[in-house]
Amino acid sequence: MAAFVAVGSVASATTIDFDVDRGYTNGTNEYTSTDGTVSVGVDGVHVSSDGTIRNTRNFWTSSWDGPGENGGLGVYDCRWSNLCIDNSQIDGRGPDEFALLDFGDLVVEITSVTFSYWDANDTFAYGVYTDTDIPATALIYEQDLDDGNANPYTYSFGAGEVVGSIIGFGADSWRDNFRLQSVSFDVVSAVPLPAGGLLILTGLGGLAMMRRRRKTS
Repeated sequence: MAAFVAVGSVASATTIDFDVDRGYTNGTNEYTSTDGTVSVGVDGVHVSSDGTIRNTRNFWTSSWDGPGENGGLGVYDCRWSNLCIDNSQIDGRGPDEFALLDFGDLVVEITSVTFSYWDANDTFAYGVYTDTDIPATALIYEQDLDDGNANPYTYSFGAGEVVGSIIGFGADSWRDNFRLQSVSFDVVSAVPLPAGGLLILTGLGGLAMMRRRRKTS
C-alpha cells in the first residue's frame, strides 16, 4: 500500500465508534464514522517489542455494543488451526495484539483514542505504518502510554503526533487487557505522496512528544 502525507486540512472532527456489534473474522471488519463520511477497515495483528507487524493472518477481530465501560473492539489469538484461545480483549498475554486501522487513501491525524475494559495495570502502544507487508516496520512506535485509571479511558494526542493512513493501537505488556472503543481524528489529506514525506511529518510530531508521553519505568 502507498504512503500518504498531509498537505492541508480537508475535513475535521470525526469519530469512529467501535462500540457496535461485529462478528469475529480473520479478515477485515469495516466501520463507518458517526457522521457517515469515513470508513475504516480493522484487522487484528501481532506486533513484536519494537512495533514490527509479524502476523496478520491469525489474529481475528470482533466488537460488541456496550455496556459503555466494556463495549468495543477486541482481538483474538487464533494461531492454532484457527482455534481462538484467548479472551475477547486486546491483550499482551502471549504475543502483543494490535487493532490495525486502515484508512485507505486518506491521511488522518488521530486526536484521541478511547479504551474500555481499562484498569490501573493497563498501558497501550501505537504504531504508524506505510504498508502491512510482513515484517511491516513502524515509522513511529510509542509504548507504555497512559494518563489515568478511568474506564472508559481517553488518551489525547498532541498536534501532529499520530498521522498516517495505517495506524495500530494495542498491547505492549502482559498485564494489558482492554478493548478499543473509539478513535477521533481529522482528515488532513487524500493525496498520495512519497513515503519519505510521511516519515518526516510523523517523525517531527512523534519526536516532539516522545519524552513527555513515555511512561517512566
